[in-house]
Amino acid sequence: MEVIQSNNLGEKISDWYTKNGRQNLPWRYDISPYRVWISEIMLQQTQVNTAIAYFERFMAKYPDLQTIENATEDDIFNMWSGLGYYRRASYIFQAKELIHAKFKGEMPDNYDDLISLPGVGKSTAGAILSIAFNKPYPILDANVKKVISRIFFKKNFEEKIFWNLSEDLLDKKNIFNFQQGVMDLGSQLCLPKNPKCDLCPVSSNCQSNLKSEFPLLSKKSIKRKKEFLEFQLIQKNQKYFMTKENKLGYWANLWMPPVSTANHQKAEIIHKLSHRELNINFRNSNKKPKNIEGKWFHKKELALIAIPKPIFNRLLIDG
Repeated sequence: MEVIQSNNLGEKISDWYTKNGRQNLPWRYDISPYRVWISEIMLQQTQVNTAIAYFERFMAKYPDLQTIENATEDDIFNMWSGLGYYRRASYIFQAKELIHAKFKGEMPDNYDDLISLPGVGKSTAGAILSIAFNKPYPILDANVKKVISRIFFKKNFEEKIFWNLSEDLLDKKNIFNFQQGVMDLGSQLCLPKNPKCDLCPVSSNCQSNLKSEFPLLSKKSIKRKKEFLEFQLIQKNQKYFMTKENKLGYWANLWMPPVSTANHQKAEIIHKLSHRELNINFRNSNKKPKNIEGKWFHKKELALIAIPKPIFNRLLIDG
């Protein structure tokens, strides 16, 4: 493999972040291992602008591991409502339980312990260790991978090589600024189309810029399975009957009306998950089905519980 001399690439990226980075993002100040962890979990599958309000709201209620210690899974799901990919909220609950049971209520500061926490992968562990503990561990989110692929003009490296290059670029003298800077480069300058190379601090070292060709990382094509669902809206005295339906294979532990699979038909709502296309219809009723456990919630309480977004939006219209 062609080797590009770093020429202090890491330092260039750190310096650029100091002058041009998004230093106002809420998870980039008052740094703690806990805040880095929560932000990293939120930013998986979620755009930065969307995550900001959720992060600030989460921190207002649970600013540290001590305040979240007694939170139930329902409590955390409620804070997550509308953010999507709810498995992440479940991972936070499971991980904080393990942190208090096994690590005396303190975030582990070593890789093996961090990677043992539910929902913490290699890149999340690297982010916590480098950003919060100032240890020289690489990260490899989509933006970092894109920057590396452009600098070395490759799009189909083996994953191990991407990790090695991420570690090689790391500015070990200023780990925090480098990690934030390389993520910002990928997000703000190293765009899929029309990258802003004239503003990039490492453009003179970037093979893609020198060749005027900008490879895109290959993505796996997703074929979504179609599912047809009918939700029974059971309303009585301004209250809705809600249950937790764990048989769907998704939306586990979220509140929703009783649901059944339906025949192929025109859908009132089409909602896309990562690997499913949900074709959703609703049926009004005032009778609770037998043998289904659940609770009655006043329509004013719906915003306080975790409900799948398409169902919550429909209930707002109905209410």
